[in-house]
Amino acid sequence: MPFSTVSALAKWVLPEDDSDRVLQLAADAAAAGGQLIVLDLALIEVTNAVWKRAYRKLITPLEGQKFVDDLTGLPVAIAESKPLLKSAYQLAVKYRIAVYDAIFVALTIDLSQSGVTTDEPLVNAVKADYPQIHLLRNWPPAVP
Repeated sequence: MPFSTVSALAKWVLPEDDSDRVLQLAADAAAAGGQLIVLDLALIEVTNAVWKRAYRKLITPLEGQKFVDDLTGLPVAIAESKPLLKSAYQLAVKYRIAVYDAIFVALTIDLSQSGVTTDEPLVNAVKADYPQIHLLRNWPPAVP
C-alpha cells in the first residue's frame, strides 16, 4: 500500500497527532502480508523536517539523530520517483495540484493499490477519479 506525504511518514517517527493511526496502518499492512510503500523523496523530506525541529531548538540534535535512525529503520519499501514523473506531471496539470502531490497519486495508479495521506486538499482534488486514496485520520476505511 502506498503511504503518502511527508507528514504521514513523519508521524511514524515523530510524535504527532494521528501517530497511532500510522502504527495501525503499518500493523494492518503487515497482517495482510505486505508492507507500506513510500516514495524515495519522502525520506529526504522527513529528514529535513527533523532537521528543522532541531534547528528551531524544538528537539536536541541527539534526539533528531534518533528520529533519523528510526526513519532509516522503518519496514517500508521505497518506490523510485523517476519512472512516475511523466504521469505525475499529467495529473498535476489535470487536477491543478503540485507535482509533489501528484507523484503519490501516480504511484497508487502504477501499483493499482490504495494510498493513505494526510493531505486533505489532495484527496478532495482527486477523490472523484481516485477513491482509493484515503485520509490517514479516516484509517481504517469503513467497510461497506
